[in-house]
Amino acid sequence: MNIHNSYIDLAPTIIRKRLVIEGISEEPFSKEGMDRYMNELSKLMDMTIVSKPTFNFDIKYGLSSYMCWKESGMHIYTWEKNEDRPNFFSIDIYTCKDFDIESVLKFTYSSFPIQELTWKI
Repeated sequence: MNIHNSYIDLAPTIIRKRLVIEGISEEPFSKEGMDRYMNELSKLMDMTIVSKPTFNFDIKYGLSSYMCWKESGMHIYTWEKNEDRPNFFSIDIYTCKDFDIESVLKFTYSSFPIQELTWKI
């Protein structure tokens, strides 16, 4: 067994692209807003929807959702504001298909009342 000490692309002919978007929102995310965002983002990115968003809510953490695409999928995790934290969100997009990061960032920013946004690939 080979365990590498640093990342090595073991499948260079397979496209794998990940984008993590995090931010602070002026308001908590709603199930309806997340559903609309995920479905419209799927169209923008030209992804094939396998399953509509599924949701989970936990009072300790917040609202989360997952959507499956033929080309992989996305998660949204939210934490509602309390005395220890702001209305924070983390969006994790993973695909086996290329997409335009700038258009995803602009769409995300325009979809929610965002105060601050950061991202990494």
